[in-house]
Amino acid sequence: MKKPLVGIVGNILVMDGGMFPGIKRDYVNRDYVKSIGLAGGAAVILPVMDEEEIVRTQLEGVDAILLSGGYDLYPQSYGEEPMWEQGFIYQEVDDYYFKVIKAARELGKPVFGICKGIQAINVAFGGTLYQDIKKQVPDSIKHSQSAPRYAGTHQVEICKDSFLGECLPEKLLVNSYHHQAIKEVAEGFSVTARSVDGVIEGIESLKESFIAAVQWHPEMMAAQGNKDMIRLLQNFLRKI
Repeated sequence: MKKPLVGIVGNILVMDGGMFPGIKRDYVNRDYVKSIGLAGGAAVILPVMDEEEIVRTQLEGVDAILLSGGYDLYPQSYGEEPMWEQGFIYQEVDDYYFKVIKAARELGKPVFGICKGIQAINVAFGGTLYQDIKKQVPDSIKHSQSAPRYAGTHQVEICKDSFLGECLPEKLLVNSYHHQAIKEVAEGFSVTARSVDGVIEGIESLKESFIAAVQWHPEMMAAQGNKDMIRLLQNFLRKI
């Protein structure tokens, strides 16, 4: 039986050393590729492109799209100016994410976002972000862990009647590597998971096309054999 082909949206890494300092590389972390394989799919990396026609052609060749994590989104994309806590941004990459999301919806391709992916989906449909959780969310817990990447360090609560609720327990520990998060949820989306401090950890579209996302990194946990996270990615592949 043919395995579903998942296009993983890539990032750009600017090398600051080595033989070619300043050279740019398209990449994704290996855990994304491995975890899709463990879930029963086949992964290909989608490099950052500018032209919408090329982006559409990229997506026409895959069965589903996974939006990977990465740098902070540029704040002007959701109508704000940068705070001091704003991290590194790469606008060309962000614009590619937005073009992918638009084309995927037009083509009816299932989309699953991870970390930056959930933020990009929310902004693409008119939502906003906290630029820095620690500064902007009172009594927030630690969302950038000091622990192995596969270890769950804080709890999330899952909405039972949701994509996440189909395959995950109502409460579970997840890993966490972010300092930004959804503030105002985009119209047409429901919140499907939150951490104990109220920070949004999962959303999904209420429209016909399947779009869902989480703030944590299931691929890092799945790549190390976490059964819950493998089951989550399997559930995504069933939306194809």
